[in-house]
Amino acid sequence: MIDQILYASAALIALTNPLAELPFFLAATEGASVAERRRAALKVTMGVVIVLGISAVAGSRILDLFVVSFGAFRTAGGLVVILAGLEMLRGTGSGLTSVRAGPGEDDDHLWVPLVMPLIAGPAAITATITLALEESEAPLGVPLGTLLAVLVAAVAVLVILLAAGSLSTAISRRGIRIFERFSGLILIAIGFQMGMSGIREFFL
Repeated sequence: MIDQILYASAALIALTNPLAELPFFLAATEGASVAERRRAALKVTMGVVIVLGISAVAGSRILDLFVVSFGAFRTAGGLVVILAGLEMLRGTGSGLTSVRAGPGEDDDHLWVPLVMPLIAGPAAITATITLALEESEAPLGVPLGTLLAVLVAAVAVLVILLAAGSLSTAISRRGIRIFERFSGLILIAIGFQMGMSGIREFFL
């Protein structure tokens, strides 16, 4: 269980990657007081917990609805994670890992696009569902390990967003890019692990 939580936490922290979204969070809370920025960080964190938590609990039911096997989804999920990792490694920041909102949009800019799809994006959601499905023997069908990993990733998001002001001055844009590329490399390895395991399970 501990190994599963650590593995899932590493994947979700790398996929949510709030450090790369610091510039957008700072722009979204520009002119806000310290208290208002803290409330914004809490709101974003709760949004990440809700989105990924629902994905973990309801993911298997969604697959059953569409008659998709676990092996097939695990392979597809690995491919999505690999593609997200390649985006981060190349620094393109488009597609799966980053969607920017235009100025003056009427949507709540903390939920859309900061929570979805910037932090809890398609790759993070797919990985959460895949990790939850791996807990086939979870008590009462609740993937506790994945849910704990979601909480760990959410805490990482909260800590980074709360320290946004200090981090923006302490870490250069180059430092953020280096972290993003390192996270991308980790994601590619995790994606290949998911994909190969899915292929093996599909043909067994």
